[in-house]
Amino acid sequence: QVMEVKGQMIHVPESSTLMFLGSPRVDKLEELMGRGLYLSDIPIHDATRDVILVGQQAKAQDGLKNRMDKLKATLEKTHQALEEEKRRTVDLLYSIFPGDVAQKLWQGESVPARKFDDVTMLFSDIVGFTAVCAQCTPMQVISMLNELYTRFDYQCGILDVYKIETIGDAYCVAGGLHQKIDSHAKPIALMALKMMELSEEVLTPDSKSIKTEGVTQTRHRGYNAE
Repeated sequence: QVMEVKGQMIHVPESSTLMFLGSPRVDKLEELMGRGLYLSDIPIHDATRDVILVGQQAKAQDGLKNRMDKLKATLEKTHQALEEEKRRTVDLLYSIFPGDVAQKLWQGESVPARKFDDVTMLFSDIVGFTAVCAQCTPMQVISMLNELYTRFDYQCGILDVYKIETIGDAYCVAGGLHQKIDSHAKPIALMALKMMELSEEVLTPDSKSIKTEGVTQTRHRGYNAE
């Protein structure tokens, strides 16, 4: 392999000869080692040593910067994933419990049982739900319920009533539970009317309108263990 060298010619009068003093012309440590030479083979006063050392330092810094950039990107992704999980956890808490209870649970506080003197409950289910299930696939039933209950949930927020739970086609709502109000029966009655109206907007998998039926009850001296 051809190796370029740089240097100068010096006349030696004692022997009437010319002597060439030079060093390899390289920019990288790899080029030097590829020719079987080492950094110690280059004279200390030769600027080639500085060029090679600066190049190695820049390479090391670039490598460190790349690793730091990768670690930073990984950390940002992990942080985003953590924030997303936190958001999902908060959404889940607020979808299960009243707002004040969910906030205390999220903050790690204990939530003692509370007594409610009177609340109004609404229980509803879908007319002929068993027959609908017998004619449809499970995924069709899930899709139908999801569309229907999404509308119900939105209406709960508008009327400020609290959804207790859904079991199959049963939908349970309470008034005067998540916050104390005197006229809690009124929003529950409006919710019942709105649920019947919204049910007609959603079709079963066999293209029939959904009909709901239910009952409302005002219970006195009820207890809620939250």
